[in-house]
Amino acid sequence: MRTFLDYLARFSLGQQLALTASLCCLLATLTLVALSAKSSRYTQDNLQRDHGEAVVAQLARRLSTELAINDRLGVAGELNQLVEQAGVVGARALSVEGKVLAAAGNFANSDALFRATINVAGDSAGTAEISLNTRDQNAAQLRLQLALSGLAVLLSIAVYITTRTMAHRLASNLSALSAELASVTGSTVDNSNEVAALRAHIAALPLDLLRPPVVGNSSTDHYTNTAILYLYFRSLPGYVDTVDEQRLQRYVATVHRLIYGAAGFYDGTLEVVRQFGLAVFFTGKHPLGSPALRAASCAWLIQKAAPDIEKVLRLSVSLGLAVGGSELGRGDAKDIYPGLYTQSALDELHKLASNAGNAIKLATLVLDDIDLTTRIGIDNTDKEIPVVGAPSDTHRDLIERQLQVLLRALLNQEQVGDDHAD
Repeated sequence: MRTFLDYLARFSLGQQLALTASLCCLLATLTLVALSAKSSRYTQDNLQRDHGEAVVAQLARRLSTELAINDRLGVAGELNQLVEQAGVVGARALSVEGKVLAAAGNFANSDALFRATINVAGDSAGTAEISLNTRDQNAAQLRLQLALSGLAVLLSIAVYITTRTMAHRLASNLSALSAELASVTGSTVDNSNEVAALRAHIAALPLDLLRPPVVGNSSTDHYTNTAILYLYFRSLPGYVDTVDEQRLQRYVATVHRLIYGAAGFYDGTLEVVRQFGLAVFFTGKHPLGSPALRAASCAWLIQKAAPDIEKVLRLSVSLGLAVGGSELGRGDAKDIYPGLYTQSALDELHKLASNAGNAIKLATLVLDDIDLTTRIGIDNTDKEIPVVGAPSDTHRDLIERQLQVLLRALLNQEQVGDDHAD
């Protein structure tokens, strides 16, 4: 069956459909012919049996009269008269011992043999036998079956022609589509099957570019409240045109390590979102507190460490800091909706950070955060715009230890860099 299907797949679509439809039609009609023949044969056998039993029973009654008077000539006459009837090819009378008393016709090619007991005065006087000719009926039934089978073949041929004509229209449309795709992809396919050719041309298309991204399980992380620390590099625009490239790269790399190290304490994720603007995203649960508290603590670390970094670089590390939030995260390549939604929050934080001065400004969304209000104070001293205040004693101890660790790592690395430069 598998080999047949593989062989059939080599043909064109019109031939496949036509052959499939005609073969199904042929199998269905031949099945009906076989069932019809079986039913007809069953009916014919029943009729022949009833006819044979009736004829032999009548012969036995007539022979009982002749045997009662021991008239052998009468018995022979009855048998000869019966053989002359159509369908009866042989008849005979047997004694009780099984000897032939009289016979007529031919039993050599007997098709159906029937027997009946000859009774005389209530006692068995012998047996009457007849043989019926069923060959003519069988031959007629065979001719009928052959005729019906031939009709089934003709019907299948008609179905093949009709289906191929109708399938040719469909195949023409598929061929036209394949030609259009071939003109775009420039691919050539040597296959007579229209569906296989179309599949090959489609496979040559850059479907990965057309397929829309599917939101994966990881994208659900972006549908949660997110705190954002926005840093505006106030000093960098002036250094771009005044500082040599090597020193500028060292400056950016050092400030990057400063921000990256501070964000590492609180699982922050860095991303450049504006020209001279960097955002650090905080989301999810953390042992140190809520995302808003972590963002404000990270800003405090960066602000306190910046003066020491300035001494090493001998350049100003002036950063505008603002802490805000968004109801969604930053998104990713699989789901851009959260990132688009967050742009308005980034625009607000960019304005706050650009005019923040030496304060760490707070957006409205994070003012109700319990961890932020209890562990880091909120002041309104900067033109009614809330800013980060003084940390509580317990929290101050934690972030000051973090500050020492951060400065030690940064200054040691810068010292090593200076030694290599020398």
